Amino acid sequence: MPPNQSDPLELVARLKNLQETYPTPVRDTAHESPAQALQSLVDARAAAPAEYADYLHEAVTAYENGLYRAAILMVWAASIEHLYGVVRARKGGVKAIQAANFSRYGTAKNYREIKKVDDLLYMSESQFLQIGEDAGIFNRNARQVLIERLSLRNRCGHPTGYRPGREETVVFIESLTLNILTGSWLNW
Repeated sequence: MPPNQSDPLELVARLKNLQETYPTPVRDTAHESPAQALQSLVDARAAAPAEYADYLHEAVTAYENGLYRAAILMVWAASIEHLYGVVRARKGGVKAIQAANFSRYGTAKNYREIKKVDDLLYMSESQFLQIGEDAGIFNRNARQVLIERLSLRNRCGHPTGYRPGREETVVFIESLTLNILTGSWLNW
């Protein structure tokens, strides 16, 4: 005969019996992921070159104070500066980027030649991400994630009224610090 589904005392007793029979340690997952994201950010800051270490320092401070938009903006700035540094560090990197730029955008009315890394600042970040894939800095999957992160960065960096939550900020930080800033997704 099935247990009485409407008897709350019986249900509580069965739950207690189940918990005692199959004990599982309970962890506070509400704080675990944010703490790991913060640690990823702190680790990335410690390993960061001077070109973007300040961005990560500000991101840590912002995150610790619940300023999630600011943390997102600073982590994005560090990630883009890191990618510019990858172009700068690779022998022939600027030429490879220019070749991809010309191939994709050479006939566009507002085309601009890339002669040095600083010329990348005149290009939209979405265009840079596209030619970064075309040049082989990273693959399509990495570019798609970067475009998703750029979309969130844009919602946070413009007067849209958007307020990211802690968990969304955690995903943003961890995806960029663990995959872009460490270089694990980069082919160059």
